[in-house]
Amino acid sequence: MDHPIFNRKRQLLLGHDDQLPFCRRKCLKDWSDSAAHLGRQMKSSGYTWLCEACANRRKIGDSNATKGLLELTRTWADTESSVQKVLEHLKTKQSDIFLDDLINSKFLAFHKDITDEYGMEDKQHSWAVIEKQEEIIMYGPYYPDYSSGEHSEDIIIKQTQELLEAEDFPEDWTVYVFTMNSPCLSRNTDPCMLNLVHKARDWWSMYAVKTHIGFVRSWGFKGNKENLFKNVNYRQMEIITHSVDYRSYIESVDKIDDLSPLCETVFSVAKDLLTAEQLKFPLITTEEKQEQKTHFKSMNCMLESKQEEEKKLLTKELNVLVEAADLLLSGENQSLEEHMEKGKVFSLTYTFCSEVCEGLREEMRVRFQQCWMETVQDRCAEFVREKLTAEFNQHTVQLFIEDIHRLTRSYLQIGKLKL
Repeated sequence: MDHPIFNRKRQLLLGHDDQLPFCRRKCLKDWSDSAAHLGRQMKSSGYTWLCEACANRRKIGDSNATKGLLELTRTWADTESSVQKVLEHLKTKQSDIFLDDLINSKFLAFHKDITDEYGMEDKQHSWAVIEKQEEIIMYGPYYPDYSSGEHSEDIIIKQTQELLEAEDFPEDWTVYVFTMNSPCLSRNTDPCMLNLVHKARDWWSMYAVKTHIGFVRSWGFKGNKENLFKNVNYRQMEIITHSVDYRSYIESVDKIDDLSPLCETVFSVAKDLLTAEQLKFPLITTEEKQEQKTHFKSMNCMLESKQEEEKKLLTKELNVLVEAADLLLSGENQSLEEHMEKGKVFSLTYTFCSEVCEGLREEMRVRFQQCWMETVQDRCAEFVREKLTAEFNQHTVQLFIEDIHRLTRSYLQIGKLKL
């Protein structure tokens, strides 16, 4: 598969040797002198020997840092325990961790080049830049191939590794990795975030190359596929809202046979969300606009007991009613009460055709109001789950970055971009 790569040359400031590890800096200087003496020619065997020499002269502290990083990433690879870790911190309010202004400005410049070349894109994609001393190499954008299990970051890692290995000695370079969603922390194989952290460590150890990872949205473990809050339905929300504390919530849930209690942390964050402000939400998302009529399918049940002629008339009238009701779904964000009132007014003021008798009109109004109430309640609960999931994903990424930066700050920066 061919991947897009293009170069843009420019002059860069030199003189950053003091930022390199001591043994690595020494090897770079030794190699530079030797290369000048030999006409700056390098054999692969000599390069391998040099890398081994550098590795053998690492300090004990560097080795301990590597072990600490491996242990930390191993902990995060245990998704079940990591989820619990994030849940414990979910009650605390945190803000996004952004990249430093200087690094962010570099990403902005690269982002402009990419978008000028390929256009703006909101769906998941990744691209990267290798910044040399006198030029930069930009490669991407790449998109995930979910059918094969390949994520866009997998391609970035492979391309970066090949580009670094292709050079005799990539001295004092920097790798910038952009990904629309933060790299995943959970999947069937090794997660992208952990792979990138390990590779950043390798690139620093082998080539003295720093890595910066910037993202736009916090993906967390599974992104919008996170099912941690799947049991937060409208019935749960009603009980949570009217419960003083978790104990009273448990007492209320125990009285309902087909309802199981949420854990205390989920109860707590859900209650905070429900009581913090009046929720205003849309009744339909962009993805659902092609299937708006499915929201009123339950009204078809009133056709089951009707005679053939009456069924034809009702079917025709239901189709007209649903077409008119579609406009209600596409309205602005409103509170649950406002959505309910809008549906009630619609059902009471809707004009049926003259062939529909008063009895059928009343039945259709009742059916519509019931269907509308269920639609609004379901969408309200879905909106709350989306908000809780977004907050959980944000906390997940923040907590991971804080953990990782304690061990990697000298060569790896991860953060949200200010685009």
